[in-house]
Amino acid sequence: MIKKQYHIKLIYTCSLQNYCCLIMLLFLGFNSFSQTSITENKIHTKDLVASISKQLQLPITDSIAFTKNMFKAVLLSKQANDKTKLIKSYHNLAKWHEGNTTLDSTIYYLEHAEKVSKDSKLSILEAETYLKKENAYKQRGDYDKAMTEDFKAIELFEKMNNQHGIAKSYTRLCDLLYYQEKYLEGAEYCQKAIDIQKELNTPIELAKSYRYKADNLLILERYDEALSTINKAITILSKTDNNTPDLGRNYNTRGNIYKFMQRYDDAIAEYKKCYKIAKDHNIIRGIIPALGNIGHVYRLQEKHKEALAYTLEAIDLMKKSGNTQNLRENYMHASDSYEALEEYKKALEYNHLYSDARFQELQQIIKQLESELQIKYESAKKDETIEEQDATINRQQKIQLLYIGIALLLGVILFGMFFTMRNIRKKRKALASLNSELAKNQEALENSNTKLKQSLEDLKATQAQLIQSEKMASLGELTAGIAHEIQNPLNFVNNFSEVNSELIDEMQEELDKGDIEEVKAISNDIKLNLEKINHHGKRADGIVKGMLLHSRNNSGEKEQVDLNKLADEYLRLAYHGLRAKDKSFNATLNTDFDPNLGKITVVSQDIGRVILNLFTNAFYAVNEKQLKTTSQDNYKPTVSVATLRNKDTIIITIKDNGDGIPKNIIDKIFQPFFTTKPTGKGTGLGLSMSYDIVTKGHGGELKMETKQGIGTTFSIVLPIPNSKKTD
Repeated sequence: MIKKQYHIKLIYTCSLQNYCCLIMLLFLGFNSFSQTSITENKIHTKDLVASISKQLQLPITDSIAFTKNMFKAVLLSKQANDKTKLIKSYHNLAKWHEGNTTLDSTIYYLEHAEKVSKDSKLSILEAETYLKKENAYKQRGDYDKAMTEDFKAIELFEKMNNQHGIAKSYTRLCDLLYYQEKYLEGAEYCQKAIDIQKELNTPIELAKSYRYKADNLLILERYDEALSTINKAITILSKTDNNTPDLGRNYNTRGNIYKFMQRYDDAIAEYKKCYKIAKDHNIIRGIIPALGNIGHVYRLQEKHKEALAYTLEAIDLMKKSGNTQNLRENYMHASDSYEALEEYKKALEYNHLYSDARFQELQQIIKQLESELQIKYESAKKDETIEEQDATINRQQKIQLLYIGIALLLGVILFGMFFTMRNIRKKRKALASLNSELAKNQEALENSNTKLKQSLEDLKATQAQLIQSEKMASLGELTAGIAHEIQNPLNFVNNFSEVNSELIDEMQEELDKGDIEEVKAISNDIKLNLEKINHHGKRADGIVKGMLLHSRNNSGEKEQVDLNKLADEYLRLAYHGLRAKDKSFNATLNTDFDPNLGKITVVSQDIGRVILNLFTNAFYAVNEKQLKTTSQDNYKPTVSVATLRNKDTIIITIKDNGDGIPKNIIDKIFQPFFTTKPTGKGTGLGLSMSYDIVTKGHGGELKMETKQGIGTTFSIVLPIPNSKKTD
C-alpha cells in the first residue's frame, strides 16, 4: 500500500517533460505492436489469397470451409490495408459464385472490387474488374451491359496507353458481337485486336483473335477467308509450347468450316485431331463435341452406321461426366440414324429420350426462375456477413486507438482543465446572448414558413394549369404528325398489296396453262413486292415507336448525377458506335470539363438521352462534311464538349465544325418530325424530345447557335436547385 501511494505521488510530481516522454513511450509501444500485427497479417494474407486462387482452378471438396477462407481473406486484407489483395479477394469471391451460377453475387463482389480499385487509383485492376463484369453479364445474356463494361475497360486502357489491354478488350467485343449475331462488326473488332497483337508479339492471344474472327466469318458464309484465318491461328499455336489444348479448339473450328464447305472427309480428319488432343489431356469438354461432330458429319454423308457409333459414345460420355449441354441434340441425331437404318424401335426409344430431355430442360428453366427469390435471399445474407466482418474490423481498430487515445488523453486533460474552467464563464454569457437571438430568429422563421406555404399552394395550382395546356398542345402536334408521317408508308403497303393480289391471279392463270417459267417470274415479283411491304411497314413501326417515346410520361426518378462523367461517357459511346459502323471515320474529341461542377439533381436517363442525341447529330454533321471534302481541303472533323458552373446554372456546350444549319430552317429544328436527314435515317423527333426533356422535365433551356460552313453549337442550361452546390 505504501509503494502504491508512492508511485501515485511520483506521477503527479513529475515534471512536464518527463510526463510527455511517458506518453510517447506508451504511444510507440502500441504503435510497434500494431505495425508488427499488420506485417504478420500481410504475409498471411498474401499466402491465403494465392492459395485460394489456385484452389479455384481445382474441384472443391469442402465448400463450407473454402467459403470461410475466402471471407477470411477479405477480412485480413482490410486489416492489413492491402488494397491489391482486397481486390484479388473480391475477384476470387466473384469467380466462386460465377462457377456456382449465382451471377447476382458475382456482380455484387465485382462491384466491391471496382469501388476499391477506383478509390485506390489502381487503374489496371479497375480495368480487369470491368472485363470480369463483362464476362458475368455475358453468361447472363445481358449483352448490352457487357458491352458497356468492355467500353469502360477500353477507355481506361487507352488512358494508360496499355495496348495489350486494348487488344484484349477488342477480342472480348468480337465474342460479344458474335452472340448478338453482329458477325461483320465482330470480325472487324477481331482484326483491330490482331493488328495490335502482331506488334506486341503475344502469340496465344493472337491465335484466339484469329479463331474468334474465323467463327464470325464462318456464319457470314465467307468460307475461304474463314479457312485462311483459322490456318493462321493453327500455325501460330503449332510453334508455341504448352498450348496443345488450345490447338484442339482450333482444329474443331477448322472442322466446322470444312463441314459447311461440304469437305466432309477433311472435317472428320480435323475432328479426330481435336479428339486425340482432348483424349491425351483428359479434357472431357473437348472429347464430347469432337465425337458429336464426327457423328454429325457421317450422318450428313448418310453413313448412318458409322455415325451411330460416335453419337452413342458421345451420349454415354455426357451421361458419365454430367456435361449434358448437347445431350438432347445427340438424342435427336441417334433417333434419325436408327430410323435411316430401319431400326424403328430404337429410333422411337431415342425420340422419347429427346422429348424427355426437352421436357426436363423446360422444367429446369421453371426451377431456375423459382430459385431467383432464393438467390436474392442468399445475397442479402452475404451482405449481413460482410457487415459483421466490417464491424469486427472496426471494433479491433477502435480498441487499438482507444489505448493510444487514453495515453494522449491523460496529457490533454492536465492542460485542458485550466483552460476549461476559465472559458466556462465566457461561454455562459455567450450562450445567454445566443438564446435571445435564436428566439427572435425562430419567430421570423415561422412567419416566413407561413408565407412560403401560401406561395407553394399558388404555385401548384398554376403548375397544374400549365401542364394541362401543354398536354393539349402536344396532342394537336402529334395528331398532325400521325396523319403526315404514317400516310406515305401505308400508301406503299396498300399499293404493293393490290399489285400482289393481281399477280397471284396471273400466276394461277399461268399454272392452269402449265407455263412454269412465267410462274417463277411472277413469284419473284411477288417476293420483291413483299420485301417492299416489309420495309415500309418497319418504317411506319419506327415512326410510331418514336412518337410513343416522344409522348410518353416521364417516370424516371431524379438523382444526384456527375454531369462531367455522364457527358464524357456518352461522348465515347457515340464515337465508338459510329466507328463500329464506319471504321474509316475518325474525329478529334475535345473536352473542357469544369472541375468544380459538382453534382446536380436530374433524371439521369433523360439527360443522358439528350446529350447522346446531340453528340449523334454532331458526329453525323462532321461525317457528312468530310464525305463532301477532298484531301486537299485539310478538313479535320472535330466535336467538342464543355461544362461550366455559374452561380445559378450549369451549362453543357456541345460544338461541331460541320456545315451548320441553313437560316431558312433554324426556326423548325425543334418541331416534331422535322429532319434534314435522308429518308430512313431520321424521324425528326430527336431534338423535339430533347427540348421537352430539358425545358419541361427540368425547367432549363436548350439553345442553338450556328454559322453556315463553320459549325453548330448547342447549349443545355440547367438550373441549380436552391442555387447551392451539391457534392
